Amino acid sequence: MAYTVVYTTPSGERSEDHPDHVRAIERALTFSGMGASDVHVRTAAGRVYRAPGEMPDLLQAEGGAGHEAGSPILNS
Repeated sequence: MAYTVVYTTPSGERSEDHPDHVRAIERALTFSGMGASDVHVRTAAGRVYRAPGEMPDLLQAEGGAGHEAGSPILNS
């Protein structure tokens, strides 16, 4: 499944595609932490998860490494 990270900078909206949900989460958290606005991950099915608050929901919904408590992905 493809995941699109979307974020807004002073120069406009940007996006990047990732084949892996964990990498998309990492990038969304990075952009959010750098001060980008309206950061979210859109799945191929059209579901939108806002960063940083809904990243645990995305990780749980898509499964895979990092969904357990204490994950370095969500606790960095």
